[in-house]
Order: sequence, then structure tokens, then C-alpha cells
Amino acid sequence: MSPFLQFALSLVIVITAAKLGGLLSLKLGQPSVLGELSAGLILGPSVLDFLHWAPFTDQHLGDSLAHLAELGVLLLMFIAGLDLHLTDLAKSIKVSAFSGTLGVLVPLGLGFAAARMYGFDNQTAIFTGLILAATSVSISAQTLMELRVLRSRVGIGLLGAAVFDDVLVVLGLSIFVALALGSGGGVGAVAWIAIKMALFLAIAAALGMTLIPRFSRRIDNLPISQGLIAFTFVVVIFYAWSAEVLGGWPRLRARSWPG
Repeated sequence: MSPFLQFALSLVIVITAAKLGGLLSLKLGQPSVLGELSAGLILGPSVLDFLHWAPFTDQHLGDSLAHLAELGVLLLMFIAGLDLHLTDLAKSIKVSAFSGTLGVLVPLGLGFAAARMYGFDNQTAIFTGLILAATSVSISAQTLMELRVLRSRVGIGLLGAAVFDDVLVVLGLSIFVALALGSGGGVGAVAWIAIKMALFLAIAAALGMTLIPRFSRRIDNLPISQGLIAFTFVVVIFYAWSAEVLGGWPRLRARSWPG
């Protein structure tokens, strides 16, 4: 088969398995995202490793699916954002900050303790705790949307806590890379990352409240097919690209990971 036909067949398998897993999860009284994630684990290298089945010979197939999955996450977060407003998030800032902080400290402490119990050094134990502290805003958003509580007080608080958790983990990893591994330029690099994150949030919010609505109305009036949908997709992709480029933390370039 050609690479495209392999890609098409892999999509058939992935989407079918995800939806069947989601249906089974709903039958068991759980959010469908649990079944969808389970289907991914089963199809992945840990169980079936379906990309290495006989029909699939394209070496780039895994990368293609990974890129498509990234687009899916972006669109999911965009859909969730359509139901939220900054004013709603601002009202639950205290709850979100408290819950998000605990969501980092508790997994960090437990991960550190577990790693030390298995004989790892402090550096590796801290890294293990930080990785366990990371959450998934997209999964939280999908679960809340399925339960139809995204706009509720609890839903907004949970989503805000997930965002706060991710910000703290990014900063924690930046500090770890810059200080513990001697990479990334030290404290100055960490401070610069925090400043860039704040600047990006301010600029992105300002554009979203001023220029983008104006452009949307103008483009919607243009005599082109699906102009507003295309413009929306471009904005989503551009925001995602700029967030990654501006907010990316220092890479591990000084020396390899211990052990």
C-alpha cells in the first residue's frame, strides 16, 4: 500500500477503537475519554503496537498520526475555550490557585518519595515528581464538557486549577533544567521564561479582545468560501505555534540524563 493508504487505514483503526472504547466507558458509567485513552494504550507499543503490523511499512506513519493528534488537542481546547470567558476564570482564581498548587506539591512529594524508596538519587527523584505533577488540560476540558459542567462554578474551578498546575510544572521544569542540570543559562533564563509567558498571555488576550473580532467580522463578509472557518483555524494554529516558540523551556544540552 502507498503511504497515504496506510495513513487512511490507520485512521480507520484509531478512530473506530477510540469510539468503541468511549462507548464502553460510558456503559460502565465513566467519561468516554477514559475509554478513548485506554484504546490508545492498547493500540500503542505497550500492547498491540499496531503501527508495526504487516500492512504498515511507512516509517513516517507514527509521526503523521502524532501531528494529527496534536491538531486534535488544539481544536479540543479551542472548543472548550468557546464556552469560557476570562471573567468566569477570574472569579475562581483563588480556588484555582489553591487547587493547582496542591495538584503540583502532592504528586511532586509522592513521586520524590517513591523514587527515593527505589534507590534513585535526589536529582532523579525531583524530576520524577515533576513529571507526575503535570496534568492534561485537554482531558480535563473534554471530561467537563461531556458532563456538561464546564460553565459551572466547579467546572471553571477545575479547569483553572489544571491550567495553574501546568504553568507551575513548566516553571518547575525550567528551574530544574537551569539549576540542577546546569543547563539553560541559570536563574536569568528561568526569569526570562516567566516574563515571556506573562507577555504572551497579555498580548494574546489583548489581540483576542480587540483585533481578532474585527478581522472576524470583515472576513465573514468577504465573498469567499468558509472564510470565517479558515480564519479561525489559522488563528488557533498561530496561537499554538507562538505559545510553543515563546514559552518553550531550555533544552537538556549541557549533559546527558544521569543513569
